[in-house]
Amino acid sequence: MRSTTKMMEDRDLLLGKNVSTFYDDPVHFVKGSGVWLWDAEGRKYLDCYNNVPHVGHCNERVVEAISRQANTLNIHTRYLHDGILDYVEKLTATTASSLDTAILTCTGSEANDIALRMAEAMTGKRGIIATDATYHGNTSLVSQLSKSNVPTVGFGLSQFFRFVEAPDSYRRPDPDGILFANSVATQIAALEEDGTGFAALV
Repeated sequence: MRSTTKMMEDRDLLLGKNVSTFYDDPVHFVKGSGVWLWDAEGRKYLDCYNNVPHVGHCNERVVEAISRQANTLNIHTRYLHDGILDYVEKLTATTASSLDTAILTCTGSEANDIALRMAEAMTGKRGIIATDATYHGNTSLVSQLSKSNVPTVGFGLSQFFRFVEAPDSYRRPDPDGILFANSVATQIAALEEDGTGFAALV
C-alpha cells in the first residue's frame, strides 16, 4: 500500500495536478459499508457527504443488481433493451404524473449540463446564477459555474454567469432567506438589464 506522500505524488503523475483532494491532510479510505467509511489506519468515519443519502456504501441490493446486469449485458441506450424501459417506468411512477419521461446520464456533470440546456430552451435566455464556492461538474459549461475555474478555463462563457454567496447559517445567519433571495434578485436584474436574460439558478 502506498504511503500518503507516495499516493499524492502518484496522483499528480497519473491523474494530473488539478484533481483536488479534501483537507490539508487527505484521508485515504479503503472500505465502506452503509453509512460508515474506514481509512487505511483502521479509523471509522460516519459519512455525511457521499452517496449515503441514497443507498449507503456497498448496499447489498445495489451490488447484486449491478453484478447481475454486468453478467447479462452492458450496453448504452442506443440499442433496444427492456431493462432501461422497466427502470424508467418504475422511476417515473414515483413522481408527479407530469414527470413521465427521463433523461439518463452517467455523471452529475452531464445532468447539470442538460438541465442548463433545458433552461435555455424553455426561457430563450442564457443567464445562469450559481452559488460561489461550489462544484457542478467537468464539462466546458458547468465547470465555469465553479467560481475558482472561471478565470483560467472555459470557452468564453463567463459573460453568462453571475455568482451569489451560498447560504451559510453559521457565518451569515439568514433565517428567512431574505439576504440570499435579495442577492439572487439583484443578479437576475443585472442579467435582464444587460440583455442576457435569466435562465437558471444553480
